[in-house]
Amino acid sequence: MTRAHSLGGQAARLTLGVWLFTAILFVMPSLIATGHMPAFAAGYVAIDIVMGIGLSVLLYRVAARLQESREFARIAGVFAAVCAAAFVFSLFDSWLGGEVVRLFMKGHRVPEEVLHMTVSNFISFSWLFGLLGTIYVILQTNQAVRERDLQLAEARSLAQTAQLTALRLQLNPHFLFNTLNAISSLIVTGRNRDGEKMLSRLCDFLRTALMSDGRGSVSIGEELDMLQTYLEIESIRFGDRLTVEFVCPDALLDLPIPNFILQPLVENALKHAVAPTSKPVIIRVAARQEGSDLLLSVTDNGGPPRKTPANGPSGETGTGPSTSLGTGVGLANTRRRLEVLYGARGRLETMVHDEGFLAIVRLPINATPKLELVA
Repeated sequence: MTRAHSLGGQAARLTLGVWLFTAILFVMPSLIATGHMPAFAAGYVAIDIVMGIGLSVLLYRVAARLQESREFARIAGVFAAVCAAAFVFSLFDSWLGGEVVRLFMKGHRVPEEVLHMTVSNFISFSWLFGLLGTIYVILQTNQAVRERDLQLAEARSLAQTAQLTALRLQLNPHFLFNTLNAISSLIVTGRNRDGEKMLSRLCDFLRTALMSDGRGSVSIGEELDMLQTYLEIESIRFGDRLTVEFVCPDALLDLPIPNFILQPLVENALKHAVAPTSKPVIIRVAARQEGSDLLLSVTDNGGPPRKTPANGPSGETGTGPSTSLGTGVGLANTRRRLEVLYGARGRLETMVHDEGFLAIVRLPINATPKLELVA
């Protein structure tokens, strides 16, 4: 059912209800005054009610046509339509002999002349069409507000999708170029078998990435499987210098998280903890629950990152135990994704510890991403 049909259905039900109540009001005074309703009254009342419903339909259409007009023009137009409908209805009843208004005005003197009777009826019936006109305006205004809210939500959702896609488009080539450079280096140095193995793992990783829509979620278990494939690629390059540990309680494996949310954190650890040193480095990926929040952490023991300017060429990390650490593309995009998806409840915290670097993704458990833009 369309929104227009829904609104029309509401207006139709309210219109029929108002006119049914009006029919009761028409006959009630006569019943109270005489104890019975004249035989002719039912026919006259039915004819007048049908005429009133027809005029109400026209009034509804006028109100709908004026929906997008300026406020003053809309009020003036609906007021004029109410007066016209009340006058036509009064004239019609007077032309029928004024029997309905006589029922309604039982015990009061009703003028015999058609003109005077029309004027008298107009005063009586203006309130009725005024009520209907007000109902129609309120219904249409509420519907317009709901439609605008829905359009705004859709626009925010589309903008959110575009934002997340842009972040992913920045991230994926960053990893891809690094991997291709590593494969090229392996081939140049004669490690063809390692290069072939690395290329095979890259195909597996890209197949997973391409199957993702860039906006959805995966379980923690699926994210860890993806990281395993990614780290198998990097282990060919780093060999025994790289050791990886995954720590996640079984109860958390099925919890949904944004896909590829941990890959840039691991990539950052590889770049700044493993690549600059010839010593073995352990990267630990862990998940735990803290109240209603899920904490995903990536930590390494590659030693404190070397100090770099905030806007320097490496740009991934600075020094000092501050959550502002990690201002490169990968970490900045992760922060932005969490902010877009979860607002203030989703954030990335980074800090230097005695042995290396720690990055923690904090997000609400089982939360639905918010459809709003974060400026």
